[in-house]
Parts: sequence; C-alpha cells; structure tokens
Amino acid sequence: MKWIYAIQQKAQVAFLLALVLFGVFVKNVLDRNNVADLGDSFSSVYKDRLLVESYIYKLSDQLYQKQILFDQCSKAQSDHHQLALNINGHNATINSLIQEYERTKLTDEEAIYFDKFKGNIFQMEALENQYFQYNTDMTTINTFLDEQFITAAGHLNQLSSIQIAVGKSMADQSVRIVAGSSILTQFELAMIIIIGLIIQALIFASNSLTPKTFQNHQLN
Repeated sequence: MKWIYAIQQKAQVAFLLALVLFGVFVKNVLDRNNVADLGDSFSSVYKDRLLVESYIYKLSDQLYQKQILFDQCSKAQSDHHQLALNINGHNATINSLIQEYERTKLTDEEAIYFDKFKGNIFQMEALENQYFQYNTDMTTINTFLDEQFITAAGHLNQLSSIQIAVGKSMADQSVRIVAGSSILTQFELAMIIIIGLIIQALIFASNSLTPKTFQNHQLN
C-alpha cells in the first residue's frame, strides 16, 4: 500500500507544478497583451494627439497670417498680385496640414468639428477667389472673411480641447493597464509561494511516513 501512497504524492506534486507552469504561462500572455496595449496607446498619443495638436497650432497661425494680410489690404492700397501670391501660399500650407490631419485617427466628435472647419476653409477660399477674380469690394469681402476666421478659430479651439480630453483618457487607460499588470504579478507570486509551501508539506509528509531501516549495531 505504501507504493500507492507514494504514487499519489508524486501525482499531487506533479499537478501543483503543472498549475504553477500554467499560471506563469497565463501571466506571460497577459503581460504581452498589456505591453501591446501600452505600445498602441503611446503610439496613438504621439501620432493622433501630439502631432494633431501641432497641426492645430500651425493651422491657427496660417489663418492669423491670412487675416493680417487682408486687414492690411483693407486699410491701405497694396499690390493685388503680391497679395494673391501670399494668400495662395498660405492656402497651400493649410490644405497640406488638412491632409496630414485627415491621416490621423479621429474620434466621432473630432470628425464633426473637423468637417466644419474644412467647410470654413472652403468658404474662405471662395470669398478670396471672388475678390481676386472679380475685384469685389475689399470691405465687403473682409467682413465675410472675418466671420469665417472667427468661426474657424472656434472650431480649432474645440479640436484642441478634444485632444486634451482624449489624451487624458489614454493616460488613464495606461495607468489602469499598469495597475492590472502589477496585481497579476503579485497574485502570481503569492500563488507560487503557496503552492511551493504545499509541495514542501507533501514532501515532508511523505518522508515522515517512510519507515526508517533499523540497524543492529551488535552486527558490527
């Protein structure tokens, strides 16, 4: 019967060791997933938030430069051809920035304000073309352009606020991932310690049940 007990002890130890290996395997899989999620989160923060914020800043600067040019034109007689060249240069930069912006991942709310902003740009260029092609009165054109500038600036402010909100959400998600990984690590360590103690107890119990060989010292 002792051999049956020994087999049971070995089976229990083998099961516990297998449980430890399984727990370590599951922990490694979860860790890889967490690392991948963190990598995606940091990559998105850079590509879809920090870069976008720089695009918003550059778009605001281009609009401001255009507004200055038209204000100067309305106050003093300026070179019509040179003004057209300068405005077209700013428009080319703005359209390039818009294309870069469109390559990023937009939230639903962000897409709405971005479409509105592109509508403002379209209206501005239409008014500018009307002025340059048909020599429309600059005072009238400038009034409508100022309205578009103000509206576009408001949409850019909304887009900037979205970057901050989404960036904070991503940061909070990263903190939760790290916290979850830390809890799993502590759980894994506790499980290994407990199973190690159980295995040690089984080994001691097995040794205590093993009969000691009696040696007759008188035979020496």
